[in-house]
Amino acid sequence: MNLQGRGGIFAATSAWTALAAVLAVRVAGRAADDFFITYRYAWNLVHGHGFVFNPGERVFGLTDPGLGLLLAGFNAITRVPIPILGTVTTAVSLVGIALVLLLDLGERGRRIEALAGGTLLVGSSWMWVSQGAGVFPSLLLLLLAARLAGRRAALAGLLAGAAVWMRPDALAGAGLLGLLLWSERRLVPWRYAVVSLAVIGLGAGAAWLWFGTAVPNTVGAKIAMASAAAAVQDMDPLRFWVIASSFLPRHWGPWWAAVVALGITGQVPLFLGSGRAGRLLVLFGAALAVIYPLIGAPFFIWYTAVTLAALLYGLPALGLWWMRASAQPATRPWRLAGGAVALAVFLPVFVSLIPRSCRWFRSYNWQRNLEVYQQAALWIRERSAPDEAIAYVEIGVLAYASERPVVDLLGLVTPEAVPFVLANDLPGAFLARPAPWVLHHTRGRMESLIQRRWFRRNFREVVRFEKPGGGRLTVYHIRRDARLPPPRPPREPAPPRTPGRRRGNVPKAGDGTPSSL
Repeated sequence: MNLQGRGGIFAATSAWTALAAVLAVRVAGRAADDFFITYRYAWNLVHGHGFVFNPGERVFGLTDPGLGLLLAGFNAITRVPIPILGTVTTAVSLVGIALVLLLDLGERGRRIEALAGGTLLVGSSWMWVSQGAGVFPSLLLLLLAARLAGRRAALAGLLAGAAVWMRPDALAGAGLLGLLLWSERRLVPWRYAVVSLAVIGLGAGAAWLWFGTAVPNTVGAKIAMASAAAAVQDMDPLRFWVIASSFLPRHWGPWWAAVVALGITGQVPLFLGSGRAGRLLVLFGAALAVIYPLIGAPFFIWYTAVTLAALLYGLPALGLWWMRASAQPATRPWRLAGGAVALAVFLPVFVSLIPRSCRWFRSYNWQRNLEVYQQAALWIRERSAPDEAIAYVEIGVLAYASERPVVDLLGLVTPEAVPFVLANDLPGAFLARPAPWVLHHTRGRMESLIQRRWFRRNFREVVRFEKPGGGRLTVYHIRRDARLPPPRPPREPAPPRTPGRRRGNVPKAGDGTPSSL
């Protein structure tokens, strides 16, 4: 690569870094509640409690252990607060992804597409809603593996295996990279396969030794949430993307459907015009778009990040493919037609996608309910013993700010609750593991517990926190003479919904999605 090319790459990387830095400052440390679960694991590790959510409980309650370990290491070295490090990790990963794809596409004469796609990616508010997620470093590692696999297969295997530590769904990406390598030479990439499987196996073994399982408890908990939701509403694979489409106008504007359609169409020229990294992005994005709905996963925005990143790159790939195709014929009408088509592709980007993302960043505020959770958590921390637990259904910010044990009534870090979630029995989950502190927010989901007569007899309201736009949070504390009912076995799961029959008060699919999305 000549000096001019290196200068262009340096300029693009500098511009992306500046953009990411500005946006990171705007959202710094204010991640979705779910990511504070990972932050809690990292905080406990740094403070000598081990890689756990609640001290003394080895529960595999996070799906991105690699990110948790990484954040713990950086915090131990820099003493920068872990939530800030989560934002920095996202910023660095987005710039890294854009750089890898610039190198990949640039070698095939597609540098303009890479520059446009990278700018759309780094500046996308849809991506920054999930800042702090493991999906971004995971995707970066996979694309780096794809970039290096041709000449450094062992290193590529190491990176792909590490990507799975960051996110278990990266296993699909690692497998697709193996297929790409096989398709290039019709030879099994043994070195890549052996090293990647060894790294994945090492991570699974370490998880087994520490947690007693290699499968995150969050998998079973989220399947239980989805199953409970299926008991009260028709759940089909398309519903995942129906829910996603309800949020897209906030980020991609009124022409979001055109952006999606053009991005999907652009996957073909993107795949054909890319090197191995770009092709992996296309295949991995398409695979996750199918896998998550098929397995019945509840909608969480970070599940869509890879797919929508591929669509953002597909937009300039489609527009510039038309321009190049129309430049081949010598006749003026062909050039005019090609320019018109390219304009039609880019018009939704400039009048809908970019303005709406800018608007989202200008008006960004952390979720108001999370601010209320944080306020209540700090209040409880000042008035409770270190071993007094709190019971609630959204646990990340609450646990991180309170530094107290938390009982998760949705089961992500409390395995005893999972059978009760499946049976839509929140009071049963609480009785299986009572806590002296209980929260109730106007967002709902706790009514079936706090409305029980035995709860009213044994708990008293001690304080309320309220914030405009953030709802009202009520804190309850157990009475000195409390006598709770004994634990009970979980009921049979609710049957699937039939027409005309509804059951209420279940965890909604996608409750982890930020309300500020």
